[in-house]
This record gives sequence, structure tokens and C-alpha cells, in this order.
Amino acid sequence: MFAKILEYQKIESEIISLESELSKSEDREKAAQIQQSLKNQHSRLIVLETNAKRVNEAYSKAISKYEEYNKKLEELEKQVAVVDGDKVELYEKAYKDFAAVANALEKEITKMHNEIQQISREYEEIIKKSKSDRERFDKYKAAYSKLKASVEPKIEEAKKQLAVVQKEIDAKLMQKYSQKRDGRIFPVFVKLNVNKCGGCRVEVPATKLGGMKTNEFGVIECENCGRYIFS
Repeated sequence: MFAKILEYQKIESEIISLESELSKSEDREKAAQIQQSLKNQHSRLIVLETNAKRVNEAYSKAISKYEEYNKKLEELEKQVAVVDGDKVELYEKAYKDFAAVANALEKEITKMHNEIQQISREYEEIIKKSKSDRERFDKYKAAYSKLKASVEPKIEEAKKQLAVVQKEIDAKLMQKYSQKRDGRIFPVFVKLNVNKCGGCRVEVPATKLGGMKTNEFGVIECENCGRYIFS
């Protein structure tokens, strides 16, 4: 009967090993990292598109206003040439005021143009990197999928074996095992190794070793790691 719980534990150990092979797969980790990178790139593209729209709208308005001021300057130039002497000073002041605004607009337009160019360059770089990352992601994902297709059937088969073996295990012994597993202890049952726990290697007091003869299942609980020790 006790041999069955050890068989059960061995099968579960194989399942844990197979699941660990999947979860710690290098291809899986790399695919996950690239996937996160692709998500970040997508988010950045949305920000860039929003910024580009805002700057382009402002740029168009500034160009329109700049053209409007330039037309006004042309009109003032013509008027300065024909007005009477006492009004020349007023027209010249108006011309300077309009020219100052036009110059400020020109600087702002140049600044926005540079910003648009910068956004465009970054956008193109991200698109290029996304394409490369997508190819790498597909490669790692395919490799992981191949591994998964190979390992998962083994896990399912092992789980079926567990169910069969469990039926042959004493209910009380199975309960002891399950309680320890719920506490994330594994392996649950370990062999006594020269008066030491086969799990944590801590020496078992001689006074406690006698409990193996009196315990229903011939095991004692390690005071250090909580595992069940059998001889």
C-alpha cells in the first residue's frame, strides 16, 4: 500500500518536471518579452499618431496665418508708398508690428516642422523594429508551440496514471499527502538517510526514530521541513 503513494509521488514529480520544462522554456520567455515589446511599440505609435495630428493641425493654422500676415505686409508696403507724410509713421509702425508677428510665426512654423520630422522618423523606426520583432516573435512562438505539442500529451497521460494509482492508495495516507502538497511541500515522503531527513538533511533525534515502528504507515514527520520520513 505504501509503495503506491511513492509511485503516486514519482508520477507527480514527472508532471512537475514537464510543467517546469514548459514554463521555463527559453523560447517561451523570449516570445513573452518580444510580445511585451510589441505592445509597448503599439502604445508609442498611438501617442505619436496623436501628437502628429495635433502638430499638423497647429502647423496648418500657423501657415495659413503666416500667409495672411504676409499679404497684409504687402498691402502696407504699397500704402506706405502713396500715403501723405503725416500718415507714413502710422503705416510704418503697423508694418513693423505685423512683421514682428510674421517673424514669430515663421519661427514657430520652423519649430513645428522639425517636430513633425522628428515624429515621422521615430514612427518609421518603430514600424521597422516592429516588423523585425514580429518575425522573431513568430519564430520563438513556433518553437514553443512545438515543444508544447510534445510535452502536453505526456502531462495528460501522467495525470491519467495519477488518477488510476490514487484509487489504490489508503484514504488517510492520501489525505496526509494532499495536506503537505497544499502547503507547497514536495516531495512529501522522503527516505531516512543515515538518521537524517532525506529532504532537508537535518538529523532526526533518536527518540523520534522509534515512531516509525508505532506509526500506522511507518513514517515520522521531520521537525525541520515538515516532510514525512520513511525507512
